[in-house]
Amino acid sequence: MGAYNQGVLTVLLVLASVLVVFLIVVAIKLIGTLTRTNALLDNIEKKVHSVDGVFDVIDKVTDGVSSVSDVVVSGITNAIEKVFSKKEEKEEEE
Repeated sequence: MGAYNQGVLTVLLVLASVLVVFLIVVAIKLIGTLTRTNALLDNIEKKVHSVDGVFDVIDKVTDGVSSVSDVVVSGITNAIEKVFSKKEEKEEEE
């Protein structure tokens, strides 16, 4: 029985050693993957910052066009209101 226990213990220790080596290899590969991912994300962040100025310009132009269109619509609305109010005043006078 003692030899059987010794054999099982030896097999378990070998398997544990293999598992430890396997986990170390996996950890090293994960570190390499994280390094490449970090470099990729830095590159993407750099490209996004370079395009950020274009979006700021587009945003300002859009705000300007919106302001101009608001003024134009307000002017047209006021002109139409004046025309209809004059027609109503003429109808009331008659």
